Amino acid sequence: MVGNGAREHAIAAALHRSGVEIVARMDKLNPGIARLCSKVTVGSLTDPVGLPTGRDVDYAIIGPETPIAAGFVDTLETSGVRCVAPKRAAAQIETSKSFARILLSEAAPEANARFFLAHDQTEVKDAIKELGADNVVVKPDGLTGGKGVKVLGEHLSSIDEATEYATALAKKDGIVIIEEKVRGTEFTVQAFVDGMHVYPMPLVRDYKRAYDGDRGPNTGSMGSYSSEGHRLSYVGRKEMDSAVSVMERAVNAIRIATGTEYVGVLYGQFMKSEQGVRLIEFNARFGDPEAINVLSILSSSMDDLCCSLIDRNLMRPRFESVATVCVYLVPNGYPSTDVAKDSPIDVHSVADSETYYASVYEKNGKVFTTSSRAVALLGKGSSINDARARVYRDASLVKGHLRYRSDIAEST
Repeated sequence: MVGNGAREHAIAAALHRSGVEIVARMDKLNPGIARLCSKVTVGSLTDPVGLPTGRDVDYAIIGPETPIAAGFVDTLETSGVRCVAPKRAAAQIETSKSFARILLSEAAPEANARFFLAHDQTEVKDAIKELGADNVVVKPDGLTGGKGVKVLGEHLSSIDEATEYATALAKKDGIVIIEEKVRGTEFTVQAFVDGMHVYPMPLVRDYKRAYDGDRGPNTGSMGSYSSEGHRLSYVGRKEMDSAVSVMERAVNAIRIATGTEYVGVLYGQFMKSEQGVRLIEFNARFGDPEAINVLSILSSSMDDLCCSLIDRNLMRPRFESVATVCVYLVPNGYPSTDVAKDSPIDVHSVADSETYYASVYEKNGKVFTTSSRAVALLGKGSSINDARARVYRDASLVKGHLRYRSDIAEST
């Protein structure tokens, strides 16, 4: 397993429950993951040198987008290791937003936002003028850790500021995406994909803004929830079927466009709007923290799922009928640059929730924060309110210079 965040901690926990022996590659030691592994290697997540071969492991599962974009899957499969993650060509569905929008304009145009690809300031200005100041979203083409997308009127205060930001991105990357703002309510569909079959997991609602009331800058995420019925109250069968259909058509289009099958986990962030279901973005892996919501209630063997996926004979996953609420605890100051890092935290008082370490490190038996999200707590219950009460009770008991949003799953 490659990666060292809370998402990867959830993956490792699911694999561990399956009875497998886990070998991990991390760029810094996650103490929660390390305790589940027989062997841990600390190394680069952007350079595939030193990865195991088919003589060493049965298969690999890759958590974060960075090593996928760096071609870890291509390197591993060349050395005889089959992977639960897409090759670099197929992963363009996440690593290039222009690729994704162009692909979707053919595969599922009804779910695509109106968009423009701009290469210089003139094209940026033309795109903003065409969409109108109330409808502009600026997106970098490549990976930005969930923090590069900015909305005019929210993160960008004026047309001039939006033009300046978009032009700088175009200059840096050669291209920038100017999209129409889609209004509605978000939901996330994650699915196992074996190149042909797309089997969805329970729906999850994510909270990306830093502060209560969906205020402040975007973060990696501050929390998420799922319901005991594996649906969300505002997403009907029609919307669910529409979203899954978009994902199925995208998988087929990726194979045609790249000559490469999409194999792994596909994440679709959708918006239920007045015009129907619209795609906000695809990710070529589990979400973080959405992986925690679904993998913590996976009743199928994670090992059996992974093996069936790489054998191109994907089994349907099964999940417990319980609700989950995940709350991220982050260092004071996150996500600004003035963050209280290298501060000890203590989760020993957590009683009713599962603990997943994120961006932390261990020294002399103590766990310390970095400048990013520290720990995710996951509450389970017979209802969302039950799970929410459990996780917030435990969040209040964690010791350290940490904060969290108090409104995750408040209105469901």
